[in-house]
Amino acid sequence: MYIKEVASSLYPWDLADEGVETCVNNVMEHSLVNSVYLVGIMHKEKRPLTSLFYTHNPKRKFYLPEDSRIYYRMDETNFADTPLKPLYSTRDFLKEKDWLDELTAYGRKNNLKTGAEISHTFYDCEKAKTDFPDVLQKNIHGGIIERHFCCNNDHVKAYMKAIFYDTVKNHDIDFIQTCMMLFATGEPVKAPWFMENDPENKVGSLLGVLKGGCFCNHCKAKAIHMGYDWDKIVSDLKELERFVHASAYNNLDAVMDAHVLMGSDLLETGLLLEYPSLYQFLEFRMKSIAALFTEINASIKSANKNVDFRYNNYLKYPELAGLDFASVKDSLDSVRDSDYTEQYGAPDNFKRKKNTILKIRRGIGYDKDLIAAFAPRPNATPELVRESIKILSTLGVDGLSLGHYDGATFELLDAVKQGMQEAGIEIRK
Repeated sequence: MYIKEVASSLYPWDLADEGVETCVNNVMEHSLVNSVYLVGIMHKEKRPLTSLFYTHNPKRKFYLPEDSRIYYRMDETNFADTPLKPLYSTRDFLKEKDWLDELTAYGRKNNLKTGAEISHTFYDCEKAKTDFPDVLQKNIHGGIIERHFCCNNDHVKAYMKAIFYDTVKNHDIDFIQTCMMLFATGEPVKAPWFMENDPENKVGSLLGVLKGGCFCNHCKAKAIHMGYDWDKIVSDLKELERFVHASAYNNLDAVMDAHVLMGSDLLETGLLLEYPSLYQFLEFRMKSIAALFTEINASIKSANKNVDFRYNNYLKYPELAGLDFASVKDSLDSVRDSDYTEQYGAPDNFKRKKNTILKIRRGIGYDKDLIAAFAPRPNATPELVRESIKILSTLGVDGLSLGHYDGATFELLDAVKQGMQEAGIEIRK
């Protein structure tokens, strides 16, 4: 099997602590990487994510990043249409240095493909709540949804497009990737405590959307402009939402209905037939995401028509967040799927990984590149990494992607090369 790409993400603090050359040389030597990209805007989470301590960082045992800071230079004149302005690191060992240029310069010396990632959140969430609460998504009762920005807000869209445009315009990259959070899906609704809880209960996942968003005035205005009866949609969904919070201690009027619903084998289809407003809400969000991706793609291509726009899927059911791959395929050049089954011991024997890869392929078609991720992290094993790569070799993927170097052991990085050799995978430019 031939693939085009073996990619590795790198964080600015990795480059600062270990050195650009060391990081890049390690992934090239141990994992045959021919593509490196900087996570240039990173959400707030502990690194490494799945273990207490780093495995090969010589300067620190772990790191807590600032929320959604930019680690490379930006031309702030590109942000004139939005009150949201770029926020940079204030950490002495990271600030005032263009880490994207540092990485791409060394990558080019080694004939590597280069890229940048805009991660889950692209603006400091606490600052947004304080200074610009209007840009955050709202739940059905008008409350703020943490970490989710509304893509129907003009200021949010202008900020997004400026980030993509500026990054592509002013940096030597081949692709720009994002796993930005779309519409909030909410947590799946589970069966009552006295019933057997099916983790694959799709109705529960669908009902979880009612704990998400967005129901803000910007969404309302866009929905009405698109011809939806927004007031009826919200009214109907509030009636349905009673199932979401029904329990023995809350909303007693709905508790029996909720128990019967969650204990039945009703398909999602049945729920959508009963509540057409729920389908309309999902459709509206899908159209909103498709429109956003179209605008972002146009912004990217206006800066450099040769740069790929890649979405990094992190969702089990992306359609519940408004992402329908068939509706966005013309706006995307490639997709990366972030299934990290390996770090959990692959309890489902890679079932979810297979399902997700095929779902994305079905949506984007056979001509767009599909990059499959795997986790060479301490909770995985070399055997699992090799088995994962072997399975991926049967699914028609166009590339592989490590998730992520900062938490990987060298034994697991070596397993990438070994797995490719065992699966008969070759890299072809």
